[in-house]
Amino acid sequence: MLKVRLLVMTCLLSFAVAGCAGLLGSAADPGNEVRIREDSKPSPDARQEKYPIIIRLAGYADTRGADSPRRLGVATARVIGMYGVDIMSDRNVADVVAASVMKRLDEDGMHVLSRADKASANFQLSGSVKELSINVKERDSVNIAVESTLTDLPSGKVIWSGVVVEKADRFAGVSGNSKKDIADYLRKELGIAMGKTSESILSVLMSTQPDLFNLKVGEKPVQGVTVLSNPAVGAASSVVSAPSHELVPSSGILVVSSMPSHAKVYVDGVYFGLTPLRAELDAGVLEVSVKLDDYQSASEKVSVRKGDTTELEIKLHH
Repeated sequence: MLKVRLLVMTCLLSFAVAGCAGLLGSAADPGNEVRIREDSKPSPDARQEKYPIIIRLAGYADTRGADSPRRLGVATARVIGMYGVDIMSDRNVADVVAASVMKRLDEDGMHVLSRADKASANFQLSGSVKELSINVKERDSVNIAVESTLTDLPSGKVIWSGVVVEKADRFAGVSGNSKKDIADYLRKELGIAMGKTSESILSVLMSTQPDLFNLKVGEKPVQGVTVLSNPAVGAASSVVSAPSHELVPSSGILVVSSMPSHAKVYVDGVYFGLTPLRAELDAGVLEVSVKLDDYQSASEKVSVRKGDTTELEIKLHH
């Protein structure tokens, strides 16, 4: 009888020290789950007025190759309220990503419809989750890679497609994490990634279809975005021609492409968008920098001439 009591006490002590890791809980245990939800309150910098843009969110596919659509990572350090080492979401990660991008698009002034909403839309957004994980060890690490594609619904043409990558880590402190800490940290980093996606989509729409925003060619509604007329998408019809003697061009067009594409472009230190990029700039000698994760940055000085188009093609190297 004494041996049985000692065995029970030993087992209970093991639970306390290990946080029940490996002894209680499995990947399907609710004790492993974290609840990731977007704040219902808008951010302080959210746009109050809406643009006449309606995007249908077709959803995201989980292409991570994980053994569960809810798996987020592992915790080998102490997490208050969690049993076992598996970190799971209480819903599919594809739904978590969709909710995040929907909030960012909405706060940037676009109308967003769910897949089930039957109302008409101008564009459709879809994509795939290539990476979404959080691991709790000596430091908490987050890895995110989400590919998104914006399609013009009437024509079926792809307007924009890109991959956003976000990596971050932190020291949780001597007191460790709780499940809420983990959920809040992952939601914050995912919000940063999806915010970049929304910003890039809005930038492309402003530069290619300024008529949707009641903008004139050359206006800069947001920092780093120059609105252009693009006859290929019919935007030129919104520009009223003036007599030739009144036009005194003081700017030129810069076209930047890169191998691989979807790299960030900075002109004199100001972020302008992703390659391939077409921007109207003041004439002069400018320094163009192109940056892409996992590649060496490249910079070149170019001369933008008045009323002319300057093309720059940069090949990035690992």
